[in-house]
Amino acid sequence: TRQVLRYSVGPSLTPAHTTPPHTMAVPPAQILTEDDIYRTSTQFRLWSFSESALLSLRQNTHEAAVQQARSYLPESSLASLPTAEDELRLVQRYCDQIRSTSDFFQWPVNVKATAVQYLKRFYTTNSVITYPPKEIYKSVLFLASKTEGVHMTLSEYARRIKTDPKDVLAPEYKIIQALRFTLDVRQPFRALKGCLMDLLNLAAGTSAPLPFLNTTPQGLQDQMCALPPPPQGSRSQWQPPQQIGAKEASDRAHCAYAVARHLLDASALLTDVYFLFTPPQIYLAALKLSDPVLFTFYLSTKIPATAAAHDMIISTIAQCADMLASFDQKAVMSKDERARLEAQLDEVRDPGTKDLVGRNEEVKRGGMALGEVDGEKAERRKLAREKSFREGEDLFGPALTVQQKG
Repeated sequence: TRQVLRYSVGPSLTPAHTTPPHTMAVPPAQILTEDDIYRTSTQFRLWSFSESALLSLRQNTHEAAVQQARSYLPESSLASLPTAEDELRLVQRYCDQIRSTSDFFQWPVNVKATAVQYLKRFYTTNSVITYPPKEIYKSVLFLASKTEGVHMTLSEYARRIKTDPKDVLAPEYKIIQALRFTLDVRQPFRALKGCLMDLLNLAAGTSAPLPFLNTTPQGLQDQMCALPPPPQGSRSQWQPPQQIGAKEASDRAHCAYAVARHLLDASALLTDVYFLFTPPQIYLAALKLSDPVLFTFYLSTKIPATAAAHDMIISTIAQCADMLASFDQKAVMSKDERARLEAQLDEVRDPGTKDLVGRNEEVKRGGMALGEVDGEKAERRKLAREKSFREGEDLFGPALTVQQKG
C-alpha cells in the first residue's frame, strides 16, 4: 500500500548560451509515495472529510433548504419537510437504483461507482427538497458513462430507461457545477485486482524478493500455504483441504477476492467510505472482512511490522472495515417508503426548480422568452458564418465547377 515510485527530476530548460548541460548539477531523484500522489488529487483535496465535517456539511445543506422553504411554504406545511436523515436515506436509495440500472446496461463497475459518487457529492451541497433524486440520478449515470468512456447515445440511453432525453440533459450543468467541475473518481477495484495478482504470485512462489522480510519467494509460498484457515465470522467460505499446496493457496486467494469484490460493489458504494478513506484503505478493509488471516499475511509483505506507521495503518483499515461490516442491505429504503417520501417532496418542493427542462432551455436562449430573437446575436452569428466561409475558400479555393460542352 506504500509502494515507492521514483521520478527523476531533471534540470530546467535554459538558453543555449548559459552553462553547458554537462556541467549543470542534476538534483537527486525525488521519492514520491502513492500517498503523495493521492494528496494531489481533487478527490483528496475536495471530497475527503472527517465524519464530523461530513455530518456538519450535510446538516448545513438541509438547514439552508428548510430556510429557503420558509419563503414559499405556509407555516402549516413546514412539518411535511423531510428530516436530514430522511434525505440521506433517500439518496442512498437512489444510489442503489444507480447500481441496478448500471447492471441492467451491463456497464463496467467503474461507471457504477463513479455515478454513485457523483450523486453523493451532489447532495453534500444540494437538498432533495430542491432537486429530487428521481430527476438527478438518470443524469449522473449518463454523465458517468461519458466520463468513463462508455459510448451510448443519449437517444438510446433515454429510450432504454423510458425517459425524455431533455430530462437527462436538463440538470447536467447544475450537476457539474455541484461537482466543482471535478469528474475524476479514484476507486479501489483495480487495486483489489492487483492484490489478487500479488497473492497468486505468492501462492505460486513467483513473487518478487522482499529484502525487508529476509526471505525468498519460496519461503513466502511456504508461509502462505501454512496459514491457518479463516476464523469463524469471516465472510470467506474457503475451507482448507487435507494438504495445502500452490493450487489450494490460489483457490483461497480467489475466494477472498470474490467476497471482497462483492463488498466493494455494495457496502462500499452505499456507505460513506469514499468520503472518509482512501481507495487502498477501502480494498484492504474489504479483504480484512473477507479473510482476516490472509489480509494480515498480505499486509506483512507490504509494510514491515517495525514501520512507524504500521499500527496507525492497521487501525485505519479496521475502522473502514467496521463501517463496511455495519452496512445492512435490508436497511435501504423500501420502494413504498420512497414513494411516500417523494409524495411529500412534491408538495414542498422549491417552485423555482420544478421545471428543470424549461430553465435549461431559458439558459440556452440567454434568458430570452420563447420565440424571441436577439437581433445583435443573430447578426454576429451571420457574420461569423460568412467569415468562416471566406476563410475556407482562402484555404481550399472555391468550389470546383464543370463546364458544359456546346
